[in-house]
Amino acid sequence: MNPSLIKEREAFLKRAMAIPVVEKPKSNYSGASEEKGAVTSVHRRGPPLVSAVSELRSLELKPQLQGKFAVLSRIVKYMKQRHLEGDTHPLSVEEILEEAVLHDTPPATVKWLEEEALPNNPKIRVTTDAKFVFKPRYDIRTRKDLYQLLRRQELKGLGGIYLDDLTESVPDVEKILNSFGDHVIRIVTPHDKKTVLFYNDKSFDLNVDEEFKQQWRSVSVEGVHETKIEEYLKRNGISSMSGDRKNFVS
Repeated sequence: MNPSLIKEREAFLKRAMAIPVVEKPKSNYSGASEEKGAVTSVHRRGPPLVSAVSELRSLELKPQLQGKFAVLSRIVKYMKQRHLEGDTHPLSVEEILEEAVLHDTPPATVKWLEEEALPNNPKIRVTTDAKFVFKPRYDIRTRKDLYQLLRRQELKGLGGIYLDDLTESVPDVEKILNSFGDHVIRIVTPHDKKTVLFYNDKSFDLNVDEEFKQQWRSVSVEGVHETKIEEYLKRNGISSMSGDRKNFVS
């Protein structure tokens, strides 16, 4: 057991032993009075002992649970790192523990990893020979793969892609994205502050006369609802454009 938990256990036992047990003083009365005093003593003596046993069991189980999930977390991080380094061949649980330097993993935890934790983890894929490999959100490896993925998302109207999903798929993703220049647009979502990437199709760029831009910017529509703007345009013989709503993130 963890040394800190042992100390905590000993301290708790000392506190439990120090709890005074209040018994009803004996009196000259016999019969029902003595029986009532005995019952009172038993009831007051019980709860501290039950509480002590319950807390001790909790302290003993806690490090075991923490240990299992700590091992799982380290394994997933290791599998992600080796994927980004180009090591994509599957491994058995024993091979994973060996490479991740987790030699002292208890047999019960090894069995849990092999039969339950790794097969049910969304970041891990199980092969036909019962081995494990990292499972990124997108199966891409190169700069070309990333470019085609972003472009395909735009052409099919599938929306943007989270940057976090790409960082676990392609090494040096920031360097690759910077090489795309203005072909990629970055948007930070207001609800979770995550970066979403969109392909910027340059074929839709329009050359607008500078005089028209100045006139456009001179018209203030701040505080005016879109429906009011649309009604005004219609009254002046101008039709507004509309399109199908697209998903923000695929």
